[in-house]
Amino acid sequence: MTKSNRTMNRIILFVLGLVAVVVGLAIGAGVLPAVRDAIKPYVTFPRSVDVPAASLWIVAAVCAVVIVLSLIWVFTRGGGGTSVAVRERSGDDAVTINVALVRDVVDHELSGVGDVVNAKVDVYQVRKQRAARIRVAVRRGGDAVAVLDAVDRTLAVLDRTLGRPVPVLVHLTGGTRSALAKSVRVH
Repeated sequence: MTKSNRTMNRIILFVLGLVAVVVGLAIGAGVLPAVRDAIKPYVTFPRSVDVPAASLWIVAAVCAVVIVLSLIWVFTRGGGGTSVAVRERSGDDAVTINVALVRDVVDHELSGVGDVVNAKVDVYQVRKQRAARIRVAVRRGGDAVAVLDAVDRTLAVLDRTLGRPVPVLVHLTGGTRSALAKSVRVH
């Protein structure tokens, strides 16, 4: 997901969709007689419109500003996500460790913890250094302290596996998936 708010994204998409539909109908009504006849009972369009040249330049400038701001917004999303967890170089040789290995280690180490529903791992490039984000979904009513201890043990195993410590942000979450997950049963 991007850094922006999900609700704000949905609202922006909805408004842009409505604007696109209205603009499409207006253009279609001006060009296609079938569209003009279909929307005639609901909307009346003038036969001709006189627009001063200065107004057109203002509209063009506003459109250009909106396009530039939209491009800036699009290209600043994502925040440096990468698939490389560790890259070590020694002379001409290089060793690259993919984020899939980190995911496998975290999943393996947390698989025996009953209060963990799932774990997701992402790696980001932050100020020319790689850092991992581990999101752990904790079962509703689960013991957060026990989960944090398990995550600490997991990070120690991860550091030994990678051969060096990697900065990690641990994010414990709970939510719909955690609330709907089946409870641990002992047989």
